[in-house]
Amino acid sequence: MDFLRRVAANVVFFSDDRRYINHVVELCNSRVVNHYPLRGEIAMTEWLGGTIVIENGKAYHLTSHADGTQHKQQL
Repeated sequence: MDFLRRVAANVVFFSDDRRYINHVVELCNSRVVNHYPLRGEIAMTEWLGGTIVIENGKAYHLTSHADGTQHKQQL
């Protein structure tokens, strides 16, 4: 069974240097299948905040810590 996960963040970066503000990314089996601007509240959407980076069709959530380190977690 395929599972669709919808996440949103303040910034979404693609590896080809495209950058979107307040954007939604849809994932199926951890692969990016769609993305679009966040124009209002969307049911069943996880707000992650911060930054999502898309590399080779996979999405990663970046979080920054007070000590200056960053954590990268695959979605």
